[in-house]
Amino acid sequence: MIIEEYDVQNLNCPNCSAKIESEIKLLPEVAAANLDFMNKRLTVQYNDQVKMPLKRLNTIASRIEPGVQLITAGEGVQEEDKKPWFIVLSVLILVSSMAFSGFISIILGLIAYAIASHRVVYASIKEVFSRQIFAENFLMTIATFGALYLGEFTEAAAVMILFEAGEYLEGKAINKSRGLVKTMLALKPESVHLKTDDGIKEIKLSEAKINDTILVYAGERIALDGQIIKGESTVDTSSLTGEAEPVLVTPGSEVFAGFVNSNALIEVKVISNEAESMISRILRLIENASAKKSSTEKFITRFARVYTPAVVGTALLVFLIPLLLGYPGQVWFKRSLVFLIVSCPCALVISIPLSYYIGIGMAAKRGVIFKGSVYLDTLRKVHTLVFDKTGTLTTGELKVRNILSAANSNRTELTNALYLCEHTSAHPFAIAIRASFNGDFNPSEIGSFTEYPGKGVQMLYGSDSYVAGSEAFLRSLGYQSFMDAGSFSAVHAVKNDIYLGCVTFEDEIKPNMKQSLARLRKNGIKHLSMLSGDREPKAALVAQELGLDSFYAGMLPEQKLHKLEEIMANTNGKVAYCGDGLNDAPVLARADVGIAMGKIGAQASIESADVVLLNDKPEQLGIAFSLSKSTNRLVWQNISIALGVKALVMISGLAGVSGLWEAIIADVGVTLFVIFHSMRMMKIHDKLDK
Repeated sequence: MIIEEYDVQNLNCPNCSAKIESEIKLLPEVAAANLDFMNKRLTVQYNDQVKMPLKRLNTIASRIEPGVQLITAGEGVQEEDKKPWFIVLSVLILVSSMAFSGFISIILGLIAYAIASHRVVYASIKEVFSRQIFAENFLMTIATFGALYLGEFTEAAAVMILFEAGEYLEGKAINKSRGLVKTMLALKPESVHLKTDDGIKEIKLSEAKINDTILVYAGERIALDGQIIKGESTVDTSSLTGEAEPVLVTPGSEVFAGFVNSNALIEVKVISNEAESMISRILRLIENASAKKSSTEKFITRFARVYTPAVVGTALLVFLIPLLLGYPGQVWFKRSLVFLIVSCPCALVISIPLSYYIGIGMAAKRGVIFKGSVYLDTLRKVHTLVFDKTGTLTTGELKVRNILSAANSNRTELTNALYLCEHTSAHPFAIAIRASFNGDFNPSEIGSFTEYPGKGVQMLYGSDSYVAGSEAFLRSLGYQSFMDAGSFSAVHAVKNDIYLGCVTFEDEIKPNMKQSLARLRKNGIKHLSMLSGDREPKAALVAQELGLDSFYAGMLPEQKLHKLEEIMANTNGKVAYCGDGLNDAPVLARADVGIAMGKIGAQASIESADVVLLNDKPEQLGIAFSLSKSTNRLVWQNISIALGVKALVMISGLAGVSGLWEAIIADVGVTLFVIFHSMRMMKIHDKLDK
C-alpha cells in the first residue's frame, strides 16, 4: 500500500468535495480516499505504485467543480483572498436601475445580472459538458434564466448577487473557523536558539538535530521535545494538556514541544526531531481525524446524493402537473423555480463536518485527543465504562501504608534498614520507601551490594549485613517467621540475621476520581466496571471506595480481553475501555471506544487508543463525554434547521407565498446560519469547568 497526500486548491463547495471523494474511491488503483474539506487535504491510499496519478485526479476534480486543482502536499502557495468587487459593481448598477423605468431599467438589470452571474454561468457550462446536471451552479443558472424569461430582471439579478455574496461569506466563515482551530493548535515556533562552541546561533526549527543543545528563554515556547540539562523553571503545559497549573522542571526533567517556559533560562538537550515531536504527533492525529467519519457524516453524504435530484424532480412536477390540469403555466413555472434554488444541500453537507472539526479542536485544546469524529460521536452512546486499575483509577505511584515492626525491633531501626537497602534501587517499592523515610546514607560504607530484580536486595553496609525484599525472597534464604501484611504488598527487612518487620504499600486513588465517576453517571453511564491484575482484596477495596458496579481481579492481559468481550456481548449500548495505554493495547483496540489515560509523552497511549487524555486526570473523562453530547446536539440542530427552513420555503413557494428572494435566503442564508451556529462550539470550553 502507498499513501499519498495532496493539497486541494479552489475548492469551495462541500457537496462537490463529497462527490470528488466518491469518484476517486471508484478508481481501480485506489484502495481508500479521504477528502478533508475543512483542511483542504486529499489522502489517497493506492494498491500499488501509480504513474502520474495527479493528472487523473485533477481530471475528476475539475470535472465536478471547475477550477479545482490538486497538487502534491506542501508544494503549493497560499490561495489569495480575492475580493468580490464584481458583486459591489452589480449592486450599484441594480440599485441604479430602480431609478429608471422601461427599457433603461431592463438594460441596467441585465447588465447587473451579467456581471453578477458571469462566474456561475461559466461554471454551469462546464458542468453541462461534464454531465453534472444536478450541480449547484447549473441549477442556479437555470433558475435565474427562468426568472429572466418571465421578465423578472431585477429579481434574477438580485438572486444571483445574493448567491455570490453568500458564497463569499460562506468561504470567509469557513476559513475563519479553520483559522481559529489552527491558531489554537499552532504551538511550534519557527526557529530555535542553538548553543554551539562559537556561541548562540539562531536556526530554523527543521535544522535542529537530536542531541543538539537549545536555549529557551523565559516567556518562549519550547520548540522540540527534550531533557533539561541546565536551569530550573516552571512550564505552562496547558496548550497540550489543558492544565493551567505551572509545573516545576529541573535538570533531568523531560519537556515537550508546545510547553511555555515561564520563569528562567533553561538549556534543553533535544531528544526528538520536529516531525517526531509530541506536538507534531498530536497535530497529525487531529489533522487526520476527518478520515474516520461519524455515521452522521456518512448518512448526510448519502442523503445529499438523493436530496438534490428529488427536489429537482419535484420542481418539474410542480410545473407540469398544474399545466396539464389547465392552470396558468407562467405562475407555476415561477413557483417551480423556488425548488431549484433550494435544492442545494450545502448547508447540510458543511455544517456537520464543521461541527465535528470544531469539537475535535476544542477537545484538543483541553488535552483530549479524539482520533476521528466517529469516536467523538460514539462516546455519547456508551452505557458501560470499563477501567483498568493501576495508573487509571489509581495514581500508579505507591506509598507506604503501614509500618509493622517485629517484637525484638522498633520502627526507627526497621525504616532505617529499608532506607539503606533501597537507596539505590529504581523499583517502585524503593521509590516509595525513599519518599516516606529519611536516613543517613554514605556510599563509601557499602562493602557489597546485590539486587535481585523483582525479589529483593542483599548488602553489607559498614559492619552490618542487610536483606530486604518480598516474603518469598526471604523464605528462599531460610527465614520462616514474618509479620502479617494481610492483602497488601510488603517489603520485609533483616539486619544481622535478625528479622525487623515490614512495611506495606497502597496505590492511591486519583484525586477527584469519585466526583468524575459521579459526573459520568449523570452523562448516561449506567455501569462502571474494573479489570485488574491485582489480588482480589486490593481490587475489592478500590471498587468499594469508588462505588463501582462490578470488578474482576487477578487478570492477565489476555484474560482482560476475554472478559471485555464477555461484557460487550451482554451489554446494551456501546462499551468503552479506559486504561493507561501501556499494557492494555489489545483491550483498548477491542472496545467500541478505547480511552487512554496516559501522561503527556507516553507514546504507547497516543498510538493505542481512540481517545487520549493527555493530562492524565479524571476530570478529562467528563470533558470528553460532555463534548460528545454537545457536538451531537449541535449537529442535529443544524440538520433540523437546514431541512426545516428549506421545507418551509418549498411549501410556501408551492402556495405562492415565497418567491425567488425567499428561496435564495433559504439556501445561502441557512448555510451561513448553520456555519455560525457550529462555531458556537468554540465557546463551549468556558462551560466545561462548571
